[in-house]
Amino acid sequence: MSVHTLLAVLLSLTAAALFAVATNLHRSAASKVPMHEVGPVRLLLRLLRTPRWLLGSAAGLTALAVHTLALSQGTVIVVQAVLSTGLVLALALETVRERRRPRAVEAASWVLVVVGVSLVLILSQPQGGRHIGLQASAITLALAVLIAALGLLVWRTRLSRPLVAVIMGCAAGICFALDAVFLKGVAGGAHHLASAPVLLDAAGFVLASVLGNLVVQRAYQQAPLRHVLPAVTAADPLAATVIGLALLHEYLRDGSVAVVGLVAGLAAMVVGIIGATAGVPGAAPAEEPERLDTRPVPG
Repeated sequence: MSVHTLLAVLLSLTAAALFAVATNLHRSAASKVPMHEVGPVRLLLRLLRTPRWLLGSAAGLTALAVHTLALSQGTVIVVQAVLSTGLVLALALETVRERRRPRAVEAASWVLVVVGVSLVLILSQPQGGRHIGLQASAITLALAVLIAALGLLVWRTRLSRPLVAVIMGCAAGICFALDAVFLKGVAGGAHHLASAPVLLDAAGFVLASVLGNLVVQRAYQQAPLRHVLPAVTAADPLAATVIGLALLHEYLRDGSVAVVGLVAGLAAMVVGIIGATAGVPGAAPAEEPERLDTRPVPG
């Protein structure tokens, strides 16, 4: 593992930890407000006056800055995979906050996520990559809009509400992976923040993030958190892998072991994410306002 990749892993772990802290602070603050008393707008206004929620927002913004630094040092595949450990950290912090022991299936699932990330890092060793040009940025943005539109329109189908929520969650996760492409562009142009390409990447990141959050909030209206959360969290590293290989020209080490490690690692992460979030005690209802994820909520 190169020095840059190691630094990217350490920065990604730091960002994941900060996202986990932010998520727990947000959820703790929001849970203190009775749902029948306020609507979503009044809830947000009340939370804006809550020190715990503001502290969580500060942690989330710091995590976003560290996430950007991580992308400046490593590939999208590496960074987004490591960020998925934020889910493990968030759930572990939640068990501490609730003063309960994690169930055996929860702990085993957390380990499986970490093992999956380790397989990707050690056996596949993703490397390379470059900032995409204006044309590819336009394609990325168009994909984000298309995926979000499909996610928002799926509720009009005759599919069951849990399945609709899962599809919406996957769409949101893909949007969050696509916004990492723009964030990597911002990281690469950190010395020229006022330049047109960096400003366009920043605008693309905001738009893709907003679209992802819009879809995920609509998903929460369809089904409980346990249906949406695994889809959002698992779709992100899967989509990031495709995006890194196809758009950013990232590549794996030579040999079939790298491919096996990538596939096995991603599979372990997905299974672990599903196991870690399935039937979590006290799972939030469909209208839960926070998304328990390793990514920030810009809005």
